[in-house]
Amino acid sequence: MTEEPLDVYRSYDAPAAPPNEKQETMLAAERMDEQQIVESMKGRMIEKLFHEIEQRRPDGVIIKIPVLAWAGVKYFALQLGHMTVEKVELNETEDKYRATAWAYDKKRDIRVMGAAEQSKMMKLRDGSKIPDEFALAKVVSKSQRNALKALIPETLISEAFQQWKNRKPST
Repeated sequence: MTEEPLDVYRSYDAPAAPPNEKQETMLAAERMDEQQIVESMKGRMIEKLFHEIEQRRPDGVIIKIPVLAWAGVKYFALQLGHMTVEKVELNETEDKYRATAWAYDKKRDIRVMGAAEQSKMMKLRDGSKIPDEFALAKVVSKSQRNALKALIPETLISEAFQQWKNRKPST
């Protein structure tokens, strides 16, 4: 009997979405994170720590998938206080930037790598493309996010999301 490999994108407490749904969920989270990165670069404060992305299950029911946002990763890494990005390496092709970041958890003595790729062109709603002035900042931020996120305990993320979800709206 062979053991099925773990699918890291699958939620094991809910049925798995078809591959195109999973990909759409991840792309939606990427777009929202890119917006947060650009807003931050413009000096605006980002308070949204989680994204909730709608996804249709195989039975047709629409559920909301919580995803830790770029700002949430930064927040938890700073709050925990023992995580740092040690190094970021950049390279580029004619069309894209690529970044690889190494993060270190001083408390647990763990190093992880995070990578990202970013197009140098931004596609507008009308389908046209223009140079993305924030492409380099986006790829660096996303590689750091990916590395740091791997160091944040999933239990902490889950508990924080539940607290955020159950909070009372401000009046």
